[in-house]
Amino acid sequence: MTAETRIHPETGEILRRDVRPVEFSFKGEKFTVNMPGRYPDDNDNEIFAYEDLQVSERALEQLQARREINSAETDFGLDNVALA
Repeated sequence: MTAETRIHPETGEILRRDVRPVEFSFKGEKFTVNMPGRYPDDNDNEIFAYEDLQVSERALEQLQARREINSAETDFGLDNVALA
């Protein structure tokens, strides 16, 4: 076993350090993040360290900011324009 591998505490599978695309959803929107973590060969039962989760947290913050910008654009759309 190397420093890059671990045993899954529940399944006993060997987990290998890797970066893989992981899809998340937030308020009806989906986004994919290249997530570092420890993954078994079958891609189920992955484990993320605190540092790994910071990657998805930053992506979620960006998605929230994008939603706020889109919401602000809607608030200042044609409904708020006085037509002559």
